[in-house]
This record gives sequence, C-alpha cells and structure tokens, in this order.
Amino acid sequence: MKNILQELKDRKIWRTLIAYPGVSFVLLQAVEFFINNYDLDARYLSATFIACIAFLPVALIWNWYHGETGHQNFRKAEIGAYGFFTLLAISLVGWFWLSTERAALPLTTEAASVHSIAVMPFLNPGEDAGVQYLCDGIAESLINWLAAQDAVRVSSKSASFRLREEADDAMEIGERLGVDSVLQGKLEKVGDQIVISASLVDARDGSQIWGERLMRPNSELLYLERTIVDAITAGLKIKVTDSGSKLAASGGTDNPKAYEKYLRGHFLIQATEAISIDKGLQELRAAIRLDPGFGLPYADIADALVQKIYYAIERSPELVGEARTAALSAVALAPDSAEAHTALAGIYAYFDFDWAASEQAFEKAIALKPNSPVPYHRYSDFLWLTLRTTRALQMAHKAVELDPIDSSSLHAVGLSYLIAGDYEASAKAFGEWNRFHPQSAWSYVKYAVALSLNGQCDIAMERLAAVRQMTNDEASMLREAWMALAYRLCDEAALFTRSEKRLEADLAADGVGDPTALVWLRLMQGDIQSAVDIIQQAIQSRSDLVPFIQLVSLDIWQIEGFKEIGRDARYVEMVEALNFPAMESRVKSGPSLTE
Repeated sequence: MKNILQELKDRKIWRTLIAYPGVSFVLLQAVEFFINNYDLDARYLSATFIACIAFLPVALIWNWYHGETGHQNFRKAEIGAYGFFTLLAISLVGWFWLSTERAALPLTTEAASVHSIAVMPFLNPGEDAGVQYLCDGIAESLINWLAAQDAVRVSSKSASFRLREEADDAMEIGERLGVDSVLQGKLEKVGDQIVISASLVDARDGSQIWGERLMRPNSELLYLERTIVDAITAGLKIKVTDSGSKLAASGGTDNPKAYEKYLRGHFLIQATEAISIDKGLQELRAAIRLDPGFGLPYADIADALVQKIYYAIERSPELVGEARTAALSAVALAPDSAEAHTALAGIYAYFDFDWAASEQAFEKAIALKPNSPVPYHRYSDFLWLTLRTTRALQMAHKAVELDPIDSSSLHAVGLSYLIAGDYEASAKAFGEWNRFHPQSAWSYVKYAVALSLNGQCDIAMERLAAVRQMTNDEASMLREAWMALAYRLCDEAALFTRSEKRLEADLAADGVGDPTALVWLRLMQGDIQSAVDIIQQAIQSRSDLVPFIQLVSLDIWQIEGFKEIGRDARYVEMVEALNFPAMESRVKSGPSLTE
C-alpha cells in the first residue's frame, strides 16, 4: 500500500486531480456562453459534461505513464486504454444525444400551434426590493418585443401583472387571459450574478415547451433578455421581424449600465407617489448620461413629466421645457418607438396647444404599436378634451378591448361618456374602474361625480366618505374641487362649504393655487368674472389649464355658473382664439358654443 501511495506521489497524480476539474469547468463555461449567445443546441452542455467524466481516466493514465519520473514512451496497453475510453465517451455522448430532443424546441407537437402568450412578472423569491425592478422590467421588455411581432398575440402588461399572485399556475392564467402559452420565471441576485429560472408552458395542458436556468453577471443583463427571446422564438416557432437579437427595434442600447438605469427608472415612475417618480426621473437621466443615444429614457422622462403636470403633482416652466426637449429627443433617437410619439403628442396637446400635431402624433403611435392600450387611451383623453366624444369612445373601447382592466382605459371610457352627457354609462365605467382599482383615490371621486349627475347621491356620498377615510382626509386642490362638485350637485351644503373653505385656505397658503380647481370653485360659487380672469391669466402664461377651458361651459355639469360662463363675451372670444377642432353636436354645450 505504501509503495502504491509513493508511486502516485512520484508520478504527481495530484496534478491531474487538481487541474482536470478546473479545466473542465472552464470548458463547460465556454460551451454555455456559445449556447446562450449563438442559439446552439443546449444538449451540447450536457454532452460536454459527459465527455469530461469519460476522459478523466485518460488524463490519469497519461499522468501515470508520463509523470516526471514515469515512462516517456507510449506502450500498447496505454494506447489501448486511450482507445477504450475514447470509444466509451463517444458511445455515452451518442446515446445521450439520440435519446434526448433539442432543448430549445417544443416537447410536444401541439406546441407548434401556439399563437398567443402571456409574460408574467418574474417572481422575487428572496423578496429583495433591490431586484424588483428587474423582475418587472425584464418581463415588460419581453412583452414589448413580442407585441411587435405579427406572428403571436401577447397579453398586455397590466393584464398579466394583475395576476401576479397566480404567476405559477399557467393553466389558470391561460384561461383568464385567453392565451395558449405562459412565460414564467423567477429572478435572484447572488453577489454580482443574476440568476433566472424561466420556463415557457403550454397553458392548455400544463406541459413545458422550454425551460432553462440562466446565470450572468449583472453587467450582462441585456444578453440574458436576448437569450430568453431566442428561446421563445424557437419554442413558439414564430418568425420575427428583428431575428430576436434586439428587444427594441429602435431607441435601444448596448450599454448594460445604461439599460439597468433605464429599467430601474421605468419601474419607479409607474408609482403614484411623487418621491418615487422623482427617483425614477433621476435614474432615467443617469441612463442618458451613460448613453446619450439611448432613446427610450427620453420618452419615459417626457411622459412622466407630462403626467406630473397633468395631475397637478408639480408645475413649473422648467419641467415643461425638460418634457418638451425629452419628447423631441425621444422621437429623433427612436422614430419607431410608440412611447416616444405618445409623449410628443402630450407635449403638443397640453403645452403647445397644437391640436393637429398632437392628433398626428397619436395616430403615429397607434400605427407603431396597435396592440398596446396606452396610445389608444391617451388619444381618447385628447379627443374628449376637444369635445369629440364619438371618436374618443372608439379609442377608449379599443384600449379596454386590449386590456379589460387597465386603469387608464376604464378612466377614458368613463370620461368620454361623461362629456357626451351619458351619465349612466359613465357611472358604470367609473364603477368598473373603482372595482378593479380600489387603491386609486380618483376612481372613487370621479365615480361619485358621475353618480351625482345621474341622481344617485346616496351611493356617491358613500364613495366620497370611503375615499376620505382611505386618504386620511387629504386631497389635492383638484381632487377637492371634484368632490365639491359632487356635494354641490347633491345639495350637501355643509360638505360643500367644508370643501370650499379648504380650497380657499390652500389658495391663501401659496397665493397661486391650482388654476383648474379655482375655475371650478368660482363657477360653483357663481363668480363668473373671477373664473374668466383665471382663464385669461392661464392663456397668457400658457398654463396646462388651457386645453380644458371648453369643458367648463358644458351643460353636463348641471350648475348655473357653468352655463353662464358660456354666455360671457370674454370667455367666448378666448375659446375662439384657441382654434379648437370642431366639436360634435352630441356634446351638451352651452348656447354660445353651438350658435
């Protein structure tokens, strides 16, 4: 025994036992790299592993005969052993190859008939807040890429993400979303490595079409996404417009750090809190600094700023200027991006008052991304704002068709009906919005106004009481003005006076206030000249109130002040000077605007 151990030591067998596993590991990593990046058969990795095990005896025999004190001449027994283990390796690899199918191809013939897919947000098993933006961002990128393909129908982001809790039940998801396949996965961060376990499942029978565990450094996030895209392409047997090599046909980047910043920023601006939106804007600006030619962050910056101003979260000339620059940059850098054109349409509508240019930009966005609800419901908002409710309802219903529970789509339906004077249909749409999105304070308020206009004051007051409790009785001036309108319509004098005092106090506190809220308040008070003064100042300062000024003279509000302003000469002259598109006759307008 001692002689054998000494012989092993003299021949330095330990060198092979240490070096061989290391060399094998490097070889396996290289094979995995080529599989992931060049769409090679995933069986190559397993075949290489089998070969490495089979050739270990060959390495040991070579070390035994050719160690430092061993024989240097080749012997017949040695050559015979090499031949035997080579044949063994070939036989094992051949058996494995013939007994398994290509991993990237469907496991069943039925998978070839898959024509629709839902991409679920990736699970975050570690509940790591630092990677949640990746879990949602990668899934959204895949949805956007798939939506650009004609060969497959993809469920919208909001519809898929709404079923986050059922993300591991593919058959349930398939039934609820009406899709044939579901992409599921989970994401974890281990040190500087991102680990994704993803699978494509046939939602009709629960069988797996494709599945893989991918691990890449954080700096190679882009390649992880592209690997998944290539696997989906093979698994669904679809023909793609960009060969799956890039998730964005335009406005993309090859800078991993810029892309990570973009994903983080895009995730943060989806929130409703001003702090989160501001943090998201910082990340998006950082993405642009890393890659000034990356178009998508510009589109997100423009959209986030427009929404901040639109919902009265923040207003300033600087924000308007940055939003306009970002929108124009987005279109220049990403001319095929629907998001870029949607953002530019908002700039034209709310800040430049260029109605024709806004309409053209919305039409372009829809043409570029016809399967997304976003350009439809944004266009619908523009159309009801300019009193063209028939077309507004068409766009809003198309958005709901694409995503039946999308918050903004339901809102667009409700307001389109409201402006058209169909209070019952408006209340029904706002009721659906409130039912699906009970966390939205505005869903309660606009539902309550529609109910009040429809004479259902008991339910309206119950909804307003609920939202006050939910928000700890805090509200922006604009939301308070909408609630005051419901109180006024329902003859709730004490509650109206309470809202009135709050609005006056907010105005006194900063001396400016929200111009839209103040116009509504003055009209409810019957102070027509003060309302007209505010509108005149808004036009002179090019305030975002301007696109809304036609709405205040509509008969739909059922309050005398709103009717009376339509007969004011100054107001009529200002409206005519803005050269709004011709409104529809079905809109219940004041006498001066229909004469």
